Amino acid sequence: MTNPVINPQDRSFVEDQLRPFPAVFQKKLRSNYIDTLNKHDRKTANLYLLNIKEQLDSEIIERLKFSTLNMDESDLKSLSSLKANKCKEIWRSTRSDNLRIPYKRFVAFIRKHGIESSLIRDEPTEQDYLPLIRRALNPSWWLQNLRRVQSRDIETVARALNFINKTKEIYASNLNVQRRRKQKKAQQDYLEKLVATNEDGEQFKLTDFIETSTANPYIRKSELMVRLRGFEEYAKEQQHVGLFLTVTCPSKYHRAYGISGDPTVNWNGSTPIDAQEYLKSIWSKMRASFKRSDLYPYGLRIAEPHHDGTPHWHLLLFVPVEHKAKLLEIMKRYSFEEDGDEKGADKHRFTVVEIDPTKGSATGYISKYVSKSIDGEHLESGVYGENPIEGAERVTTWASVWAIRQFQQIGGGQVSIWRELRRMKAAAEKGSVIEQARLAADSSDWKAYQEAMGGVICLRKDRPIQMVYEDDVNTDTGELRQNQYEELSAPKIFGIKSGVKLINTRPHTWKITMLSEEQPENTSNLLSEKFEALKG
Repeated sequence: MTNPVINPQDRSFVEDQLRPFPAVFQKKLRSNYIDTLNKHDRKTANLYLLNIKEQLDSEIIERLKFSTLNMDESDLKSLSSLKANKCKEIWRSTRSDNLRIPYKRFVAFIRKHGIESSLIRDEPTEQDYLPLIRRALNPSWWLQNLRRVQSRDIETVARALNFINKTKEIYASNLNVQRRRKQKKAQQDYLEKLVATNEDGEQFKLTDFIETSTANPYIRKSELMVRLRGFEEYAKEQQHVGLFLTVTCPSKYHRAYGISGDPTVNWNGSTPIDAQEYLKSIWSKMRASFKRSDLYPYGLRIAEPHHDGTPHWHLLLFVPVEHKAKLLEIMKRYSFEEDGDEKGADKHRFTVVEIDPTKGSATGYISKYVSKSIDGEHLESGVYGENPIEGAERVTTWASVWAIRQFQQIGGGQVSIWRELRRMKAAAEKGSVIEQARLAADSSDWKAYQEAMGGVICLRKDRPIQMVYEDDVNTDTGELRQNQYEELSAPKIFGIKSGVKLINTRPHTWKITMLSEEQPENTSNLLSEKFEALKG
């Protein structure tokens, strides 16, 4: 039987139902509509389109009416200006000594567009009013937030329509993958035009700075592997056991089945953020229980998506052998606290692999999960057989859209101090704790760094080296610098200290300007000479 054409009487209805969705979604939905016509009848096919919106949040449906999912960057910029101007009208009409009135109007207007700012308070004080008001009057703030809402709306709709799964678009929607690719290209092109100049006249392209930081995927992955290897070496010396643990969400958080890709029957409409919040909540309970039981595991947590975008966690933890049973008992208890008796929970909700050093290293075991979540390099294939490079791009898109922190260190000395130590030259006091830690950092010896910092089980306040921050001062005026919202800028890193010893690890003052046509010839050479100081 050939596919029937849409009945002329239904064409207007079909187009009206599809119009709010992005073009690529319309194509898929129209194809599904035709398939339904072929298999059933007009009534069933039309009901298919009518029922689509029942799967979406009412607030998203309201935004769909304004075709926000179809807007490109130019459209979003225009919309941002319109929203900022509307807020200016609200501000002019409600401005008074009592800022609570315009604040409440702004909150309602902002939330209408799907924006949930951290500055919105259920019980605001006078100090909460101006920060939100100033931002709502700024088109740049609107653009940043409308981009975020658009990305999440696209992903939420794709998830509701079950477009994101191993048989269709794995981890993240094709549309958001393409949009993020364009955004990164535009950002790179812009950064290429910027240079940083210090008080000595040394000048570097901003992109060169970025290449020597953890924004570079190679450096980010390398640093993570160094830290994991150091934890493993420390554990081996202490005769601690390594555990590779996986924690997943109850089935109601999952949109599609893992084998077929078909929609799950008991999905509760949750987003990856909801699932991540569930995982964070049970981890908070686990950590509180660890503390009550004097358990102090250390290692790394990786958050990554199932094929349908639902997050799960992998944890590589090291603990003394005598603490293993109690730690596992606590983690299992909270992992099964919610819907723990549902089908399949016993096999998938919480799994444990004890690392056997005679069969391979813990770092080697987890390296594929680190690579999968950053760049996919040196992997033959992804978990579901996908191209690992493309898979990594989709995973990082997923993490970016949902603002999910992919990696979290558990226990041990701070990596922020490690990075500042890598900026330093040799300290004057040979054998001092700062010099011991600096030598460890300079030689990428995370184990030695942990030992210099008081071991992996040490409260931050008791560690021998601390971070030091200073107020951000405008060197031209001597005044405290303000951000674009007329607020004092957050303190910036000054350096580190140990006891009374204070070291400035960031002695230069940098100004960011547009790249001039006549770029100094020695810029590249300077960068080459400074590379070791800049890295990390």
